[in-house]
Amino acid sequence: MMNYSWKHTVAAAITLALSLIAAPFAFSQESGALPTRLVEQVDFIGAAALPTIDSIVVVGPYGMVGLLKEQDGGLKLHRHPNPPKEDFTAVAALSDAVALVGSSSGNIYSYDGTTLTHIVKLSEYEEPVLAITAEGGSAWAVGGRGMVARSDDGKSWTELEIVDVKQPKITWHSGAAESWYFGISNIDSDTIKFTGNVDGKPAVDREHYEVFSEEGYLQNNVPFDMDTPPTIEFNFNPGPPFRPGDVTWNVVLLQGENVLIAGEFGLVLQSADGGETWVRRDSVLVDSEPDVAYWLSGTQNSEKIILTGAAGVNSRSVDGGITWEIQPQPGNEGIFGISLLENGDPIVAGAVGLIGTFDGNDWAIADRTRLKLLSWLKNPVPRDDGSVLMLGGRSTAINYKDGEWTRVHVQVE
Repeated sequence: MMNYSWKHTVAAAITLALSLIAAPFAFSQESGALPTRLVEQVDFIGAAALPTIDSIVVVGPYGMVGLLKEQDGGLKLHRHPNPPKEDFTAVAALSDAVALVGSSSGNIYSYDGTTLTHIVKLSEYEEPVLAITAEGGSAWAVGGRGMVARSDDGKSWTELEIVDVKQPKITWHSGAAESWYFGISNIDSDTIKFTGNVDGKPAVDREHYEVFSEEGYLQNNVPFDMDTPPTIEFNFNPGPPFRPGDVTWNVVLLQGENVLIAGEFGLVLQSADGGETWVRRDSVLVDSEPDVAYWLSGTQNSEKIILTGAAGVNSRSVDGGITWEIQPQPGNEGIFGISLLENGDPIVAGAVGLIGTFDGNDWAIADRTRLKLLSWLKNPVPRDDGSVLMLGGRSTAINYKDGEWTRVHVQVE
């Protein structure tokens, strides 16, 4: 059996650390006021530009939602007064003037810089909303315990259950007698289509091989012929063995009719029909339990998609997500946020003050000591002048332009 238990625990801990990087909610029970420390210093968990009001919406723990505006050569945070007493974990621009905000208890709000309006609660278990994306007025949100929801207008939301994901055909690269893992679990045994030969004749189920559906692997006790390599395809339900649906999604990307989600267990799924059907991408076939990525963020521009994750793993697709290649790592720190520069190069932000760019060959990592980086960064925000503003913990803001990194002072009101 695949040992997913410890991986699932670690993955959940990483997601929790990202969605609730600060301590639990700590409003004063008597006055409803924030502790002094939190008034003076905030953590930017999410950020999105709203050009119409010339501001960046930022969200974070302790009910922090507000606008960052340029002032006196720096930035000033204008908090929304009297916010709900919950942590905010995700934000995306629905239009040039309105943002969608997600919370740690599964709520979605709209925010126009003045009014914060509750729209819907997506999780009866109060699982966090971990990513939101919007395009052309439509929006998607994903999060903990299999949360996936879509909206055509940002107001009315439909929750989706992902089942019967199609696994495209996998071809064996070796016929050795091994246990071959597919990197997924909960295979629908009735959908398995396996082709393979032993000594010139079709391999026989339970005699030459056996598929362990719940654990997600095939074991052959005799070598397969390789003049025509074996193949397999099937449907499966995402999640750990025997717990379909229990998977955390941290990434959602929308491009026209296509939506991509990614998260735990290295899963990358795509739908071209509004979430009615799903196809798995970035498939694996290995002869030992796979050490899969744990995806944390992603970005897309046309056919180019880049996913980033824990321990600095990052992978690129240039054909809209159909095929993938692993890129060099900038280090061992998790990459929490990614965007693309005007020249198409990725710019990333992550743990322990990680910020850098990649030109396709080498990483150029910022000097953390010179910039006095003492916290994580997560939110690359492209700006009209071609620069990218990085936002993160401890009110940290770093601007990147023309190869130079500059620290930006943030005044918290």
